[in-house]
Amino acid sequence: MAARSSIRDVAERAAVSVGTVSNFLNDTKPIAPATAERIRAAIDELGFIPNAAVRVMQGARSPALAFLVPDLSNPFLAEVSRGIEDVALERGHIVITCNTDGDLDREQRFAQVLAEMRVAGAITMAMTAEGEPLQLVKDSGARVVLVGAHSDEYISVNIDNPLAGYLAMQHLLERGHRRCVFFGGPGAAPQIAERLDGIQEAIRVAGASVEITRFDAAGNDMASRLRAAETLLDDLDGATAAICANDLLALALETAALRRGLRIPQDLAIIGYDDIDDSISAVVPLTSVHHSGRELGAHAAALALGLDEDLRPVSPPRLVVREST
Repeated sequence: MAARSSIRDVAERAAVSVGTVSNFLNDTKPIAPATAERIRAAIDELGFIPNAAVRVMQGARSPALAFLVPDLSNPFLAEVSRGIEDVALERGHIVITCNTDGDLDREQRFAQVLAEMRVAGAITMAMTAEGEPLQLVKDSGARVVLVGAHSDEYISVNIDNPLAGYLAMQHLLERGHRRCVFFGGPGAAPQIAERLDGIQEAIRVAGASVEITRFDAAGNDMASRLRAAETLLDDLDGATAAICANDLLALALETAALRRGLRIPQDLAIIGYDDIDDSISAVVPLTSVHHSGRELGAHAAALALGLDEDLRPVSPPRLVVREST
């Protein structure tokens, strides 16, 4: 078996010092593009594999990016994860996914481990937004990126949540709805408050008199969503339309409504959010606010790795109208 290549072998092949190769691997000092290309070519030719554990013990950052996600069963968040992995893999990083279930204690425990690992960066969908767990990771030296909500404290990839809420409400107003319910999930996500602001702005611009009530599911699993949908339907109180925080909630509400014999959209119009594939194939195809999860993930990963020089703005949300409204 051939001997494993060393950092010294890479330096000799690239005609640079061992220190320059170390700077390249640890990203500790700027390196000329031509030099970096020679080192990268030498690594590829020799099949050199850096010992990440040793590098971390010597003070380097881990090659890992962390993705803290509230509900990995959500297909949209899986698309965000794909976008993160696209950028991370291209730059020689791996992604550690941490499913928090929107629970602060789980976030805290994950954050402690990630801080000890000295991860290169952490990306979160901002269930607790600017809470203690994120600060713990940030204090370890990692770049922390929030996806889906604005932050003054952290780097953020901010979807235009007010516009998303505005588009959904504007659509319902055009169809004559004046009593609506907002069906949310667990946790106090700041992006939900921003969407509600957009809903109120659409009502104000239209000069309409509209009653909006809010109802939140207690859990992220399908059983919890269905139970919440049943409870919501028990107390519709004349509401003729629902705007849902995500497509999974919207699909649960549609399922519960159809089981009761309600007609969609004649008895209840439903709008989702995320435009996942299942929204197209639903019994009644779902009207939903679309934005690209993969684009969001790639954007967030680039920011977490400090590759933000050439980033384009994230595409704005748009409403995809189907049979549910």
